[in-house]
Amino acid sequence: MTIIRGKISDLPEINLVIAQAVMAWPMPERIKRLSVPVLCYDSEDFKHYQFMLYQQGDISAGVVVWNAQTLVKTAKGQGYLMHGLYVAPNCQGRGIGRQLMQQVFSRAADAGADGVLVKAERAALGFFEQCGLEPLPAISQADYPYQFWHKLS
Repeated sequence: MTIIRGKISDLPEINLVIAQAVMAWPMPERIKRLSVPVLCYDSEDFKHYQFMLYQQGDISAGVVVWNAQTLVKTAKGQGYLMHGLYVAPNCQGRGIGRQLMQQVFSRAADAGADGVLVKAERAALGFFEQCGLEPLPAISQADYPYQFWHKLS
């Protein structure tokens, strides 16, 4: 097991993990198929986000994407946005998602953030709750409905 920083040349692997994860979500097939292209990344995204891949041998089993450049103000403090966390379905339940999150938490703490903001998909709410992240209520109708906060020490 290794966690590496993703490069543009890793985009096919990154997007494969995302597609596999989304296609396992508990929702209608049509919605999953429509969601995959929206949730996948392109080379332009490397200007704004940092990608980290969890690799087992030659296979990428998980990916976390976060904005390591811009602090976001929240009611809990200033934090970096964790934009996406995806684990291939056949690798879920092994702690890969938690290890990827810990990488983000560690790097955000080193950068001086108060915490990490997570905007989650409905299918992942239970995971983030189980990991002990604090749900943040939407303040207005324009807010993303499923947000969590992880306070850094």
